[in-house]
Order: sequence, then structure tokens, then C-alpha cells
Amino acid sequence: MFFKIRELIWVIVSEIEDWVYPYQDRPVEDNPYDHTGHIEIDEARYLRSLLNTDNDRIERLQSEMIHVLNKLNELEIKLSEYGQK
Repeated sequence: MFFKIRELIWVIVSEIEDWVYPYQDRPVEDNPYDHTGHIEIDEARYLRSLLNTDNDRIERLQSEMIHVLNKLNELEIKLSEYGQK
């Protein structure tokens, strides 16, 4: 009994799905909503993107290192002031 009800509901939902998403009349490769397309990446563009990524990482590390050195200098100044008291 429950199986027959499930089967009937499945058939109804399948028909609604075919009506809402009519993909059975064309292949998936011809999807008009696919905006990615076939992007060709040449070697120079790939290497340029790797270099830009590496440069961004180096800049971030340099800024973090400058921050750490500034904090270290502040702590050394506070330590020297504390030692003179």
C-alpha cells in the first residue's frame, strides 16, 4: 500500500520535474546557463598567476615581520625602562 503511494508520488514529481526542468530535449553540454565555457590557459599566464600569488604571500609575510619587529622593539624599550627604575 505504502509502496504504491510512494510510486504514484514519484511519478507525479517526475512529471513536474520534467515540466520545470526540460533538459531531456538537449544534451547537458549545450547548457545556455553555463558561463564558464572552455578557458584555455597558456603557460605564460599560468606562470604569471603563480608569480603574483607568490608576491602577495611575500608582501604579507614582510608586513607581518615588520609588525613583529615593531612589537619586539616596544618590548625591549619597556624592559630597558623597567630595568632603570
